[in-house]
Amino acid sequence: MAKNADVKRQKILEAARRRFAHYGMAKTTMAEIAQDLSFSKALLYYYFPDKNRLYAAVLEYTVDEMVTESNQRIDEQKNIEDAVKVFLEVRLEIIKENYSIFEYTYSFRSDFPPDLEEACSSIFKKDIEQAQLILERGVANKEIVVEDLPLTARIFMISILGMRIGVIKEFKNLFIPPTKEEFDYILSLQKKLAKIFINGLRP
Repeated sequence: MAKNADVKRQKILEAARRRFAHYGMAKTTMAEIAQDLSFSKALLYYYFPDKNRLYAAVLEYTVDEMVTESNQRIDEQKNIEDAVKVFLEVRLEIIKENYSIFEYTYSFRSDFPPDLEEACSSIFKKDIEQAQLILERGVANKEIVVEDLPLTARIFMISILGMRIGVIKEFKNLFIPPTKEEFDYILSLQKKLAKIFINGLRP
């Protein structure tokens, strides 16, 4: 029974993600998602009591796929600089592919619903964990020296995310998401910042 529930939940997440990615959160209804799956609305609401909770789950689901893909590609890299580069590239690729999903978070400004706030907090934690794994590999390979891995990973991610905010403020209002083209510019700056950061940790 639990396995069937997991399968149904994943189907809902995949269908909702397709809708959110194509039409955006605001223009998607729970009824449309249920119709896509040939589910009753009651069944959909059994798993997700409202659209905000479903959206938060879709956001985390998408990020989990991002983590899985980037970890696979990071494992193929021979040095820390290439690993960080791949980490940043995969993040931006998936954000661009699911632009309408990530864009919706900007509409809340600072007034996030609790479910979405919890999801964003979880996503940031996953980012830090990935950054720490990369740093740990660099330390193990004697490419870098790090005294406090968790703190250094946190500083790295804050710096990387701060770069995106800085670019947004440079061009426009902070609460308007970057365009897909601006994401390319952000990625180029993040790579430069990452190189400076890694070089600062070399023995």
